[in-house]
Amino acid sequence: MPNTTQKLYYSHNNVLLEKIDDGYRIPKFFAAPAWLKKPQITHPLGMHEGAAIDVVEVTGPKDVPHPYTWVALRPALEALYPQLFNLLVRAHQILSWDKNHRYCGHCGVETKVNGSGFERQCASCHLLFYPRISPSIIVAIHKDNQILLARKANFLPNVYGLIAGFVEVGESLEETVHREVSEEVGLQVKNVQYVDSQPWPFPDSLMIAFTADYAGGEIELRDGELEAAAWYTADNFPGLPSSSISISRKLIDDFIGKHR
Repeated sequence: MPNTTQKLYYSHNNVLLEKIDDGYRIPKFFAAPAWLKKPQITHPLGMHEGAAIDVVEVTGPKDVPHPYTWVALRPALEALYPQLFNLLVRAHQILSWDKNHRYCGHCGVETKVNGSGFERQCASCHLLFYPRISPSIIVAIHKDNQILLARKANFLPNVYGLIAGFVEVGESLEETVHREVSEEVGLQVKNVQYVDSQPWPFPDSLMIAFTADYAGGEIELRDGELEAAAWYTADNFPGLPSSSISISRKLIDDFIGKHR
């Protein structure tokens, strides 16, 4: 009986895609091509275009026959956005979880995949390990017709973004917004409003987006994470986030749409 489960191949954080015209698509592989190396890890992802689909990690080869090519995760996400964005994020985060939880953090014994779900269990103390999701906030702060934009030293030249940070233990999302804004730029905000959310695989985040209004204070770079921050109008931007698919870009585009 032929295999009816489609395969999505990863290798060293690259995705195997098929080149078509000026874009890409996921190849229709239901069995491993002879030129791919032996699978190292396989996990079910659910359904895709009416068929079950697995993510499969291999070690190569580096060179694959035309029209196939390895594409790094970020450009693959951009090329297949929005239809396949969540599928690729899910695949990447499942593979990362599998590799990072091979041994128990409590007693050090090797863990094993437990059943058909995303669950690893320690063979000794039976502690369970599930895929990690790290909630993070990102906030567009408005001041009249201006928005606060900031940049880190590791950003591409002339690229600016928004204030963002991981949620800490014991915090609500709104408390994280207030803390991150205060820690990074020394400002106070009010009217914190939820906007949207987005899975983000760098490293394993769930980005939770907010808007907020300026409430007081002067910009002061406090924690060393930022190298610049300032207020900008919609017709005076220093540069947009490098990824057009990020929720940061959505928040900024929303601001531009309302004020330009």
